[in-house]
Formats: sequence, structure tokens, C-alpha cells
Amino acid sequence: MKKIFGFKVSLNEQVICRAGFEKEDSIVTCILHSVRRANDESEELNMQIGGMNSETHQHFDWAINALDAGDKVTIEVISDNFDKPVSERKNLSEEEILERKLKQYYRLKEELKDHIDKE
Repeated sequence: MKKIFGFKVSLNEQVICRAGFEKEDSIVTCILHSVRRANDESEELNMQIGGMNSETHQHFDWAINALDAGDKVTIEVISDNFDKPVSERKNLSEEEILERKLKQYYRLKEELKDHIDKE
């Protein structure tokens, strides 16, 4: 059996979670993101600890935290004693997936209209 890994995540030396699944077919992520939007001048600075059970395609979250300048995030690779996720995201139906894909398609079609070869 392959070894299973997850992450012990601390924020400013306080443990936030021990994210991981007790199964081989899974994904665990630790994402830090900084977003600045010119069009509305909004900003985001966040940390999200999440994952997916690859067998069921179900998505989970252990933590979503706002960050500030000077925060110290520490990530340690672990292989046991995982916390249960604090939230579960609903699976999208085939119809919802298609709707999102079409929305993205039409947005890109409009955005790239000057670059598409006319036949």
C-alpha cells in the first residue's frame, strides 16, 4: 500500500488543520492567493486548504482564512491523524457542468472574436 500524505497547516504558529484523507485516491491542496482586480479595485489575500475524494469527485474544505501582510503560514507534510473536513461542496449535476462550460465558451468566443479565423 502506498503511503498517504496530507498537510498540517499553521497560521502565525497556531495549527489551523491537519488536512488529509485516509484513502489513496484523493487530492489535498494548500492554496495561498493574492488577487487584485483593476476593474473594481478589489483585493483578496486568502488561504484555502481543501481536497477531493477522487472516487466520488466530492470536494471538501478544512479551512478558508483571510490573510494579512506579515502572517506566517507553515505547512508540514504528515501521513496520519487527519482532521475531518469542516465543509463539503455539493457535486455539480451534468446539466450544471454543461451550463458552466457553455458560459465559459460564449465568454471566450466574445473575447477572442477578433482572433478567430473567418471562413
